[in-house]
Amino acid sequence: MLEDFIIEKAKAHELSQENYYEIVDYLLKNGADKSATKIFLALDSFGMSKREVLYLALAIRDSGRVIKYNQPIFEKHSTGGIGDSSSLVLIPLLACLGYKVIKTTAKSLVFTNGSADRFKAIPNFRVKLTDEEIKDVLDETNACILSHNGDICPADRILFEIIEKNRLESNINFLTASIVAKKLASGAKLVLVDVKYGQAAIVKSYLKAKKMAKLLKYLFSKCDVRSIIVLTNTVQTFGEGIGNSAEVVDALNTLQGKKGLLREVSSRFAVEMITSANPKITRQDAYDMVYSALDNGSAYQRFLEIVHCQGGDEKILEEAKLFKPYKSVNFISDRDGYIGSINSLLLGELVRRLCSISHDDNLGIVLRVKIGDYVRKGDIILSYYYKNDEDLNRYKKAILGCIGITDKKIKPVNPIKKVIKG
Repeated sequence: MLEDFIIEKAKAHELSQENYYEIVDYLLKNGADKSATKIFLALDSFGMSKREVLYLALAIRDSGRVIKYNQPIFEKHSTGGIGDSSSLVLIPLLACLGYKVIKTTAKSLVFTNGSADRFKAIPNFRVKLTDEEIKDVLDETNACILSHNGDICPADRILFEIIEKNRLESNINFLTASIVAKKLASGAKLVLVDVKYGQAAIVKSYLKAKKMAKLLKYLFSKCDVRSIIVLTNTVQTFGEGIGNSAEVVDALNTLQGKKGLLREVSSRFAVEMITSANPKITRQDAYDMVYSALDNGSAYQRFLEIVHCQGGDEKILEEAKLFKPYKSVNFISDRDGYIGSINSLLLGELVRRLCSISHDDNLGIVLRVKIGDYVRKGDIILSYYYKNDEDLNRYKKAILGCIGITDKKIKPVNPIKKVIKG
């Protein structure tokens, strides 16, 4: 069966919706075997039309259950980022303002952290819930975090396996189908997708990111879902923390009123969604609502409520005991100057290697600077949290090379390049 589809693609023929349902059905029955791998390698080699990407998304959606709720659902997705816990800020922020939010999470691809990776750093936090539990959590907190590793889009997990094993992470057709499938399965009616591009992103070029944005807009429009596609560069991280626990703590600090780039980006995401859902609300009024929720503690309290309702230990968060590193060292500037560059990709890869070896979330990096900041000799630019001296000796030189300081004055970087609404 799959061999016939490969022959059709080799002839530059478009596969039908029924064909894609057959492919996904095969995945569910056989997993990521040789035949399944061959068909996706063929789709990668010969390409897919926009309709075919839509067909794949619908088939993945229908591989599991689709959540039905009696009110409009908001969703947010990122194509993967280092030091980006904006979802952990945005979800409780929107929820405390009265919007219903579901976040379908996925594990990371290559060097990035996914939301599922961050949430698993919270002890006992559950992302596999029954329909009744989802309804209860939404009714009580307005928000719910779910994993695709349960019975929501089970075919997506198999697709991820094929993507990882065959290094197909840069195929925007597969990535787009995966994103849209999960959002459709959550019952979302308004979706914001942060499409990242650059060195520390899966999508490397701005042009390819724009192409993916247009594809996302097309698929969502065909499914009667309003979309906001935000193109963001990865020249630096949104937040300060790199590493699962460090990034959760970063989000918690932002939810308690801490100023910084993570707050500004998360607030911009919230404002885009609020004004799209309610055109009568001005952008200034939306910002006032968002900043008030962050500054008065209501967004932070809502996060604790969500954690509690999904079985997590909110006391650990309240008592600031989540991130308990073994050892730490501060890296300081050896000169006066401006921060000219930050190699987020290498920093993210170093932390990922540490965590994958030890399976320990109490490891990571906290960046103390952003591009354009002025530093003096002796200022702390980065803190490194590690377990043993071997980890420090192995990565010390690489970490030092990740921060570039220049005499030339550098302008602060706005990570948001473009916003596309559908």
